[in-house]
Amino acid sequence: MDSARDKRTCDIIDAEQLWDLEVVDKDAYECPGCGIQVFPASYRKNINKKRPYFTPMDNKHIQPCGVDGEEKLVKKARKEQVGTPEGFPVPFPNRLRFDEERPVTTGGDVPRAGEGAGRARTRANGERGRSYHGHTVKTIRPVCRVFMDFPNDRAQLPLQIPGCPGSTYTTVFRGLGFFGIERQQSPTRLFCAALRWRSAVETDTYIEWALDAGEWPKDEERPTRFYKVRVMWADWTDRQRNTLREEIEIAKDAVKGKAGQPEKAWLFFVGTQDGEDTALFTVHRYPFICCRVGEMIWPRR
Repeated sequence: MDSARDKRTCDIIDAEQLWDLEVVDKDAYECPGCGIQVFPASYRKNINKKRPYFTPMDNKHIQPCGVDGEEKLVKKARKEQVGTPEGFPVPFPNRLRFDEERPVTTGGDVPRAGEGAGRARTRANGERGRSYHGHTVKTIRPVCRVFMDFPNDRAQLPLQIPGCPGSTYTTVFRGLGFFGIERQQSPTRLFCAALRWRSAVETDTYIEWALDAGEWPKDEERPTRFYKVRVMWADWTDRQRNTLREEIEIAKDAVKGKAGQPEKAWLFFVGTQDGEDTALFTVHRYPFICCRVGEMIWPRR
């Protein structure tokens, strides 16, 4: 399972958020679909080479549970739309919200499940609904997973990212390819592109990667210019810097030796195009960048 509900806050979190925790409480998570206890796995950086995930261990999902069997649903979703007017068959993020945006009650505590805007409603075991209408998240990681796993539902799924234009997954995301280095109509938005595997440029102020996107003139044998992403991490913690580095390394290992295969390492980021250098995007906030491996599908419009 790629996500679970935190029993204490009722927030649905992406498994990769476990990388950001100093201490992981193994007993703190439940299935968002049916409420059984699930356990975090492969979350220790520098030890586990897989991405984190949640597992039910010996527990069995209580039916009906939309999350159970999600792998089969994703395979189906890569060929056709799976959402309906009544809702989506699995939990999905529809809004990015920072901690400072969280509503506060009169007593100073964060609201309980069902009290906060966008919070997923908790039902008793065995009474979980088959349809979901979105929940808030704190990083773009789960948003990007849904974008890759459900390509034929992007136009129907609502999405709000602070500072970015658009109201659906289709309109919020902007894919970069070899269409030429161009001035973006909206300088800040959620971009995605495959990574080039040359070494990063790293300083105390920033780390910079080249993207496999840019200018490739028709008569040239290879691209002549590439977009690049500069992550301004001077104010980041050491943990945040290491997490980003290791996330990129995990992606690199996953596609190593797979030249010519459809799976690539995709960098997602909420970036701003530089006012002078149109090939440069800058990223400032840690929740605004992630890397995922897989085949990217672009449905015909």
